[in-house]
Formats: sequence, structure tokens, C-alpha cells
Amino acid sequence: MSWNQAHRRHRLVHAVLDEIARTRRPTIPQALHPEVVAEFGGFDGFLVEVQLRWYRTFDTWLDELLEEQPADLREALVDLWQDTAERMPGAQILLNAHIAHPALTEVHDHHRRRVQAATGIHMDPLRVPRQPTRDPVHDRASFFCLRLFHPRPSAS
Repeated sequence: MSWNQAHRRHRLVHAVLDEIARTRRPTIPQALHPEVVAEFGGFDGFLVEVQLRWYRTFDTWLDELLEEQPADLREALVDLWQDTAERMPGAQILLNAHIAHPALTEVHDHHRRRVQAATGIHMDPLRVPRQPTRDPVHDRASFFCLRLFHPRPSAS
């Protein structure tokens, strides 16, 4: 990927996610759709790019968190996930709305395994939110907007 293409993609992702955050609508704006198709090959490629950006952001802060060695790692991970959602509202809305999209499965599974290897905590799809907000999109019960971490159930 060339430097120009990387910058073009970066600007395009930000433009789409800014508009999603502004409108609270988890769709690619019609005016940007042709660019998304040209750059990412379609919606699937764009979703994967957004998911990868989400995980890179989370992982950067996870590295910092692990260096701090919090007393309650599970609680710290929940807080980190929620902080990521607050810092990336457009990505959170888009990914939340398309959680069942097949394009996201492989990257999610890989990330879940990596986090479990790093922390010993199995990331399970959503449970009940700790502190609901007044925003129905944010409070919607799905993997991307509200996620708690639980130990893997024992085989006994």
C-alpha cells in the first residue's frame, strides 16, 4: 500500500465514522459510498478495516494497562472496553449494528484468543451493562457496545 493510499484510506475512514457518530446512523453515507467501494472493495472490507482499527486502539491501551498491573484486571478490561467505545463512537455504532456480519468473525476470534493469552480472561459476547446510558444505540445489548469479560467456563 502506498503512502498516498494509506492517507486516503485514513481520511475516508475518519470521514465515514465522523458522519456515523454525528447522525447516529450505522450506514456509510451515500456520498462516500463510491469511495468506500473503490478503496476497500465494498462494505465487508470497510467493516474489517474499522474492526482492525478498533482492536489496535484497544490493544494499545491494553499494553499500557497490563504494565500497570491493576488489582482487578477483569474490571480494568471492562473499563478499557467502555473507554474505547466512548473514544471511538462512530466505530462503536457501526460495529455494534453489524455485529453478526460474517466479515467480522475471523478478526474477532483472533483478537479474543490474543486477549485471553495476554490476560487469562476469556472475552465473551455481551452481558448486562454496568452503567446504562440514555443512548439506546450505546445501550443496545450487543458485542461491540457493551461487553463484559468472564472466565471461560470449566469443563466439569
